[in-house]
Amino acid sequence: MLKNIHGAGDVVAAITKLAGIEPCEPCQKRREKWNKMFPLRVRKNIREMTQEELDTWREFQQVRTLRLSAGQRIYICQIYSEVFNVPYYEPCATCDPSPYLAMIEKMDAVVKTYEV
Repeated sequence: MLKNIHGAGDVVAAITKLAGIEPCEPCQKRREKWNKMFPLRVRKNIREMTQEELDTWREFQQVRTLRLSAGQRIYICQIYSEVFNVPYYEPCATCDPSPYLAMIEKMDAVVKTYEV
């Protein structure tokens, strides 16, 4: 799933395919051009998420609020570390929420690639 989406052209192609529209030659060229112009900016060392991880993240998306519990903060840091293949890092919860917001946004972007 994730490996097949390289940019905006692939996203549009997937949507039109779902709508039942078959691509023509100009569509294929436009797809390649848009992929180059608007690439999906996902790290190369990212690994594919398991179905269980996807389901768990989607559940988190539905229940998250502006204030994260300690358990939610740990969950965000763990799954982010595993999916993006980076060392585990738990930012200070009282200083600045932006590191958590950045992790959530990046995880949301990855999960969206599985919905196409």
